[in-house]
This record gives sequence, C-alpha cells and structure tokens, in this order.
Amino acid sequence: MTSTTRKLLLLGAATATLAQAASADILKGVVTDATGEAPLQGAIVTIEELGRSASSDRFGEYRFTSIPAGDYTLSISYVGADTVTDSVNVSGDATYDIVMGGDVRYLDNVLVVGSAAAQAGAINQQRASNSIINVIDSDGLGNFPDTTVADSLSRVPGLSIENDQGEGRYVSIRGINTDLISATINGVRTPSPEDRRGVLLDGVPSDLLDGIEVQKSLTPDVDADTIGGVINLKTISAFDRDGQFVRAKLEGSYNELTEKVSPKATLTYSNVFGDKLGVAASFNYQDLSIQADNNETGGWGFNKDVGAFVPDDDYEMRWYDLTRERVGLVFNVDFKATENTELYLRTLYNRYKDDEVRNKFEVRKLDEEDPTITDTGFTFDFAQADAEVRQREEIRNIQTYSLGGKTFAGNWTFDYEVSYAYAEEDDSNNHDVTFRSKKLTGDDIIVWDNSDPKKPKLSGTGYDFLRDPSNYKMDAFEREYTTNEDTEWSYKLDLSNDTVLGDTPVTWKMGVKVRDREKVRDVNLNIYERDDVLLTDYITDDSRISNWRLANPMYRWPSASLTKALRGTFTPDELDEDGSNFDSLSEDYTIDEMIIAGYGMGTFQMQNLTVVAGARVEATDVSAKGNIFVEEDDPANVGTRQYDDNYAHFLPSLNLKYAFADNLVGRAAYYASIVRPAFGEMRPTIALNTDRDEAELGNPALDPYEANNFDLSIEYYPTKLSVLSAGLFYKDISNPIFEATYDIDQLPDSIDLSFLDATTLASLEEVKTYINGGSATVKGIEFNYVQQLDFLGDAWEGLLVSGNLTLADSETEVQDEDDAALTREVPMLKQNDRVWNVAIGYDKGPWDIRVSANYRSAYLDELFGAGIDRYTDDHMSVEASAKYDVNDHLQVYVEGKNLTDEPEYYYHGSKSRLSQYDEYGSRYVFGVRYTY
Repeated sequence: MTSTTRKLLLLGAATATLAQAASADILKGVVTDATGEAPLQGAIVTIEELGRSASSDRFGEYRFTSIPAGDYTLSISYVGADTVTDSVNVSGDATYDIVMGGDVRYLDNVLVVGSAAAQAGAINQQRASNSIINVIDSDGLGNFPDTTVADSLSRVPGLSIENDQGEGRYVSIRGINTDLISATINGVRTPSPEDRRGVLLDGVPSDLLDGIEVQKSLTPDVDADTIGGVINLKTISAFDRDGQFVRAKLEGSYNELTEKVSPKATLTYSNVFGDKLGVAASFNYQDLSIQADNNETGGWGFNKDVGAFVPDDDYEMRWYDLTRERVGLVFNVDFKATENTELYLRTLYNRYKDDEVRNKFEVRKLDEEDPTITDTGFTFDFAQADAEVRQREEIRNIQTYSLGGKTFAGNWTFDYEVSYAYAEEDDSNNHDVTFRSKKLTGDDIIVWDNSDPKKPKLSGTGYDFLRDPSNYKMDAFEREYTTNEDTEWSYKLDLSNDTVLGDTPVTWKMGVKVRDREKVRDVNLNIYERDDVLLTDYITDDSRISNWRLANPMYRWPSASLTKALRGTFTPDELDEDGSNFDSLSEDYTIDEMIIAGYGMGTFQMQNLTVVAGARVEATDVSAKGNIFVEEDDPANVGTRQYDDNYAHFLPSLNLKYAFADNLVGRAAYYASIVRPAFGEMRPTIALNTDRDEAELGNPALDPYEANNFDLSIEYYPTKLSVLSAGLFYKDISNPIFEATYDIDQLPDSIDLSFLDATTLASLEEVKTYINGGSATVKGIEFNYVQQLDFLGDAWEGLLVSGNLTLADSETEVQDEDDAALTREVPMLKQNDRVWNVAIGYDKGPWDIRVSANYRSAYLDELFGAGIDRYTDDHMSVEASAKYDVNDHLQVYVEGKNLTDEPEYYYHGSKSRLSQYDEYGSRYVFGVRYTY
C-alpha cells in the first residue's frame, strides 16, 4: 500500500468516526408548482422549531433526518412565489408534499413561464446553494438565439467567450483562461478533443440541456482541478416533470454573408411509467452555413534601419466557406428501484463536423528588404505570394456515459457512480494545395496603405504582378491524417450522514474517486511536390468573390473542387520524405494520468450560519511517452522518451453562508486548487531542427498550477422576483506556465536535456519549451442585478431587467524575449479586465421579448515580445428575440444574433498593427416550437 493510499484511507476513517448515527425520524417530500406537475428546485424548507433548513433538488425533493417525533411548523420560501407555512406531524417516516404559487399555465416545467421563469429558477438555485454559483435555468437556455453552450454562458456574471467563425467556442470565468477551468456533463468530467485541457463548448447544442451551473467556489466533494470554476451541463430527466412530455422545435437561420438558410431541429421526449421508471431522450440536428472574411499578418517587428515597427514576413487574406453539422443525442433513464434506492443512466453523444473550404492569398517575404515608411503605411520592393486552398472535413465527437445511484439507509446516504468519457478529433479527410508565384523583379513595388489598420489596402505594380495567376506554379500538396483521442474512466463513492451535535445539525460527508485518463495524439502528414502544375488550370469562371467585405479583391482560386482531383495522383518519388517525416513523427505522444482522490467534510447549520468545511487529497500519477526526431533523419531512427512522475496535494476549503435576514445573505469562501499542465505543454516530444540548430520540446517536468482562492459576497432579494448582489474575489497562483525560448548557454537547470547524446547537444543553439513562472494574482469585483418591475405598478407588469459587471486585474512575470535572464510584467493570458451584460425583457400574456448586449474588454492573447504581444480587442454583441404563444402548446419566434455586425479584431501591441480581423455578418432566426 502506497503512502498516498494510506493517507486517503486514514482521512476517510477519521471522517467516519465523526459521523454519529441518530435513531430519530425522517421528514421528506416534494415541492411543486400549483399544477403539481412541475418540481421546483431551490425552494428552502425550514422547520421553524428546530431552526433546520433543507433545499429541494432538481426533482423538487427535500429530506430531513434525525427529527424527534412531534408537531412542527414548516415554512417554504421560493423567490417568485408567496411563502407557504403549514403544520406537519412527524412520526416515523413522514411525507409532506408542498404546492407553491397560484394557478398558472404549465408549459415548460416552470412556476411561471418565459423569461420570468428563467430568472426565478436561477435565483432560487443560487440562493439555496452552500457555495457560490450562477445558474442558467432550463427555460433560460431558450431565451436567446444561442447556437452553442458557450453562447448561453456569455450572459452569466463574470463569464466571457472566445469566438471562432462568429460562434462562441471557449469560455472564461472571471477572465481566467479556458485551460484553467473545468467542464462537466452531469458531473462527469468532459474530455478535450484537442491537445489541451480546456474544453471546446461550441460543439454541444444548448437545446440538449436542461440547465447549466457555474460553481465559483469549491467544496471538498468537487474535483479540485480548476482555478476559475466548474461549468456543469445538466441534461434532462423524466422526473424533471410529471408524466409525458414532448417538445419539438424547427427553425431556420439566415446569414447575410452566406445568403443561405440553415436548418435546425430538436425533438425531446420524456415519460414516467408507474411512478418508478423515467425515460428521457432528446435529439438535435443542425446544418449551419458560415462565411468569414479575414485578413491577418504573421506579426510585427522593430526594424532598426528604418526605426519603426513593420509587418514581419507576410500579409494574408482568407475566405472561409464552411458548414458546421451538429448531431446530438441524450438518452437518460431513472429508476426508483425501491423506496430508498434510485438508479440512473445518463448518456450524451455529440458529433460535430466542420466541412470547410478556405482560400488564402498570402503576400510573403515582406521582411527580406527594408521597406520605405510613408505617411499612410509602407512601400515594399521585394515580395512573393502564395495562392492556397484547403478543403478539410474535421470531425469531433464527445461522449459521456454514467451509471450510478443513490441509496438511503436511515441517516446515511450512499452515492455511487461509474462513468466513461471519450473525445476525438479526426482530421483525415482533407487536402491543402499551395501555388507559389515568381518573385518581384525590377522596379515593381507594393504600396501598403494602413489608413484603416483593420483593412489594409495594397496597390502598386508589384501587387498587380502577384494578382496575375499566370505567374504561379504548384509548390506543395498536403494530405493530413491526424487524430487526437482523450479517454477517461471514473469511479466514485460518496457517503453522507445526518446527525445532530448538541443543537447543531451536521451532515458529515466523505468519499473516494478514481480517474483514469489517456491522451493520445497521432499526427500523419504527407507533403508532395510537383513542378509542372499551373494555377491557371485550377481556376473556375466565378473565381472572384463578389460579396467580399475587405479592402483588396479576393479570389476563389485555386478551386477546391478542381484541386481535389489531385488526391491519389502522386507517386512515391514526389513525396517530400524529410518534411513529411519531420511533421509526422515529432508530435506523437501518449500520456496516461491516474488521479486518486479522497475527501472529508462537514456541513454545519448553526441558526443563521451554514458552514461547509473540509479537505480533499488528490494524488496524481503520470506516465508519458513521446518521440524524439531529428530533421532529415531516417524514420527508423526515431527515438522515444519516457517520463514518469507522481505528486500529491492536500487541498482544504471553507464555505460560509450567513442569513442576516430572510432577504439578505452573505457568503465567504476559501479553497485551494490545482490545474495540471496542458497535454501539449507536458508532452515528452522533441523536434530537432538541424537547419536552425534548435530544439522544440514539451516539458513533462512542469509543476501544476497551485492556487489559493478567496471570495466574499452579499446577496439582497428586495422584491418578489429580484436579486442584487456584489462580490470580491482574489486568487494567488503559483507555478503559472509560459512558453519560453533560450539560447543554449542561458538554459535554466529546470530544463533537462541529459537524455540527448553529446553530439546532438553540442549542435544546439536554441531551445523552445515551456517553463513554470514564479507567481500570479487575479483579483476583482462582481455585481449582478435581476429585477421584475411589476412592484412599480400595473403599468410595469411584465417588464424584466438584468445586468452584471465584472472588473478584474491580473499580473504575472514572464521571460523577456530579448534577454532570457530578465523578466517583464504582463497580465495573465486571456484575462479580461471588464465583462458586462445587460438585458431587458417583456413577458406578459402571449409575448416574451428580450434584448441583450454582451461586452468583454481587450485581453492578452499571445506573447510575442514587449510592444508586440498579440491582443484580442474588446467586443460587444447585441442579440434579441421575440416569442409569441399561439396557444398553450404552440409558440412561434424570431431571433437576431450579432445585430450590430460586430467583427473580431486582434492586434500586436497597438491597434494600428493588424494581427487578425474577421467579419461574419448578422444572423436571423425564425422558428416554431410545439410542447405537449
């Protein structure tokens, strides 16, 4: 038995000795709306004489144990409904069901319908939680034109998103990088199809979900591998509602750039059979057309001869024409095997296919000669150009399956689960062909007009020369067959016991969890060269893109449909073996990661104060294997590097909740957490480039991020359906990870190259890898306001407003790019310092109307050097929706997304230096929903 295992067992045994069984009675029941069909989550049930409270779960169920027999007064509080008070007699096992609210229409599992329902559900779940959370209730997922989960999360306080082709892809919590937060589906850790830990959330359709919870302060029973927080996606259960439920949605969306209508359909069904068996399923299909107009540079550098920052190497224009097909399926089963045992099966399958054609026109080698600086830009007298087309079908799929249950045995509750999660990214159906021009000769020049840095305009005789397709021959034809796979098996057991210490009710809880994960990256690239292929043979008549929005004309040449015929026509003699082998063998790795965790905690109810205190221990065992490959070497000589490591962390946490009054709640929290290095950072691969005498390698010896996280907040519920809250947060982070480049004589001792032979070591001049920095801090403040305005009078009935604001600041030190012995201070990567959202809605009678604006400030995206680091510019999107209930079952709606046609802009150090600029256009949705 290892020392770590002994520590986990001792922790569990110590917690168990504190759990004192009490032979008293049990009170349980269900809280529903007036119909009795819709369970209400987050209702607070209080036994007045004992001062004990419990909150209802997603099925509306509440439970008290260790209750002395007798008569009691129950009060039940739910924001959005009048408080209910009643008497109950407890003797043995007593059941008391609670109905709240007046007679309302039952449409979608809500006390009230529409936007008000979404606010009520979210507010009550947040109020009842013993940790700091934000919630998007089931109905709230349909209030806006959200294609993906990331889009939905952009309106949660403190959350912002990174866009890809106009859709939300990665999510940031309080500005914390995606790789430093975690995502789960029904509590099961979501794997990543990329070589990182951050999870793409653009593949999972929001229509498959029943709600989203963002947990910002951790309790010991939650996996501790996050700094920003945990995003939990909840899928449907048949017991979320009573009896049969059917919902069908059919919609089309029109994009002004593609000028196409994209279909989307969702079908949801659930039913309860004999009050014991619940079956729920949801199917979603979408075929979304997207067009993006893009231009970008390879970077900027300081030219010493002309005394200015100038474009570094290249300028590109890109036209993307793609279709994203999403297929999602949820199938869940709940079975009440006995009065005290509930079993479940939760499954989610999601397939995302990105079918893309990308044409690129790249003016390159701009840095070969010194440019002339003009009043409006630059003049270049040396350049070359590439005309390239890529046709790619990227398929990603994410699957999660969990089988588990819960058993009640008197004061004890046993939770158990086994789960399997799998993610894959497959880039096997593609080709990429590049035609290269002749170089400029004579007096030809290219004039770069930078009057509008987002859309530079090129002109001149040299530019005319490069726009002539007769000057191009094929340079390379590439086929890629790359897969990333991420697999995790997980096993957990949680035990909890309700007891009373003196007059203080306590819930003791302990548990163990094992996570067994494998990450595999397999890169295969074939590069072919053929001299006699002319660009003019691969151009169609409609090659000029007519609705192109940027400053210079863009062409659809070479043609993807014509160049596809070149697949399979190349001979082995035309294969660039050295280039193919280097790109294929230098990135392959397999990483196995085993995490064994144990925890113990207690939840103490002391009148108005609730305390959740405990600790978690996580022991990590890593085994990594990757390739060592030297450029131009024989593949038979590929070496391998094996690296094994293990470490353990003790992670305490404390959450406090104090009710100053019925409508005023204060919270304070502390938790310790870790985030293990990204797989791409810790990979044990080494690529040795003999031309430049440099090595690029991962660093499996990296330490994980370690963080101490502090929160303080206050929540005020002034009227029937409202909340006003403010919170402070502070994060002290050790071992942040950054990319770094060293001359070989400045290489720190923490970078181990001893496994290389002496000849290879002697030839190296430069090493590019990843290192741990010293420390970093993130601090900030959050505000949130949600209000239904009917308290102002009848004229305001139906109006709802909400708004949130997060202000944050971060700092850390990174290696100076010019001198590895020096450091410079920068913000944390991806850290927003301002995020806000405002929304106004009208929800009365058959109408439900919402308008929303989301804003995030600029942030540091990538390190290049002082003055030329890449930043993502600030971004604001405006969305709106209008729904009309034809009757109790049929609803029609229209929606608008990116109504202000907001582009994405990235720049190097200054907004006058283009890195990347994208336009996607506005999108309009029209649809119909039928619920029965």
